Amino acid sequence: MYSPGGVALSQRRNDMPRLSAQRGTILVLSLCLSVPSIASAGSIVFSDFGTIQDTVDAFRSAIGGVNNGNAPGPFTAGRREINWDGGGVNAQPLVNMPKDLFLNNRGAFYEPSPTTFSISGQAAPNDATLARFGNINSTYPTTFTSFSNPRMFAPTNSIVTEQVFFQPGSSKNIPAVTTAFGVVFADVDRARTTSIEYFAANNKSLGKFYVPPANNGLSFLGVKFDGGELINRVSITTGNTVLGPNDGGAVDVVAMDDFIYAEPKSFASAGAPEPATWLLVGSGVVGLLWRRRPSRLTLSA
Repeated sequence: MYSPGGVALSQRRNDMPRLSAQRGTILVLSLCLSVPSIASAGSIVFSDFGTIQDTVDAFRSAIGGVNNGNAPGPFTAGRREINWDGGGVNAQPLVNMPKDLFLNNRGAFYEPSPTTFSISGQAAPNDATLARFGNINSTYPTTFTSFSNPRMFAPTNSIVTEQVFFQPGSSKNIPAVTTAFGVVFADVDRARTTSIEYFAANNKSLGKFYVPPANNGLSFLGVKFDGGELINRVSITTGNTVLGPNDGGAVDVVAMDDFIYAEPKSFASAGAPEPATWLLVGSGVVGLLWRRRPSRLTLSA
């Protein structure tokens, strides 16, 4: 056709590149669908309060009967535990725990970076304030009960603790995932306040689970995922108040004891794509869709 000014408008259809882009998009989407799911529903919850030993042991058995201790990975099975009880007789409180203290031997790194984490001391014959955060508040040794005596763990300028998983022995060089994680809590007073939220490597939440209350006692919450979900990070909320004031009334201060989790494995060992892979796949899809442009109008005299 012709325009009034005598300039011809011809419409060129670039069919072959369009077909190629369509097929490329289908191939990339098929690749995405073939990746093992990390967000499908499937969780087994272990929750208890008061006398929790049987539930803790059942969780241990379910996630891996062998405690791999401090041995460097990789392991194909088993579990890791952190009970905070090292340091010997009359151990002093560790008031600013290095965030990588359990990185190389247990595959655990702690965040957020501004948060200060502390491990309570062990009571000395003439100084009971060392035990169970008595150095912070003299009432805490009677407020908190330990599960694996004597030392405990807590953030001391926040109520949020995040644990990120790495392959034990890799010095933070090999990010890892796990299928189960649980914690023993001390003095949870309020329902639907203390919780653990589980995250996949793409930062998608796998679920938030609440800890049952046990005033001045012990509670346990552990979740095992069995539907293909893989945990790269957990976020733990303890109570509603940072350690410091007396516990009671509207104030709910909470400490933690044993951390128990299935052996952290590298992404490759677990059959999961690393976070960078998701970015590359996503970039490929965007790039192919961008190449699939509409038909162009060109001018010819």
